[in-house]
Amino acid sequence: MSAILALVRTLASALAIMAGAGVLVLAVLILLDIVGRDLFGVSVQGTDELGGYVLAFVGSLGLSLTLLNRGHPRIDIFLRLFPRPLRAALHVLAQASIAALGLFMTWHAWGELGETIRFGAVTNTPLQTPLWVPQAVWVAGTAVFALTACLTTLHALMLLASDRATLEHLYGPPTVDEDVAQYTHEEIADAGH
Repeated sequence: MSAILALVRTLASALAIMAGAGVLVLAVLILLDIVGRDLFGVSVQGTDELGGYVLAFVGSLGLSLTLLNRGHPRIDIFLRLFPRPLRAALHVLAQASIAALGLFMTWHAWGELGETIRFGAVTNTPLQTPLWVPQAVWVAGTAVFALTACLTTLHALMLLASDRATLEHLYGPPTVDEDVAQYTHEEIADAGH
């Protein structure tokens, strides 16, 4: 299972890099649009439309890596007060809930994509973008998220039976000490380069 999750992490990292590259390209387009309008009186058409697509890409393509890095928010005010067996069961329930959400999102995204393809829908904008193009990226991101969430749920279930300490470490919300250590380590690593 660890090898499969490592492959999923590699895929999720690649999707997150693609999302970041999309944001970078959008920033360059916005800069060109601003400079073009101010200095030359011309505009890059469709920058606002592309911004909406990039927002959708970033949202769906970043979900999997965020899940693997325990970045999705969880309300854990009283969680640490519960006994470890109950906490472990709640961690599995949280993963299963995220998997259900991922499957629901993918199911709806797939339905939207099917309708778009069936009707040959295009945007009502100067770009006349075929809507299946951005929706296909959206579906891919949600599908990878659903797959990731299902695999982490299965892994959490396996750990529930064999290693609750690892389950807590991998699927419980990060502690304050872990958050501080992560940021401190990043600052030290940044200072070293």
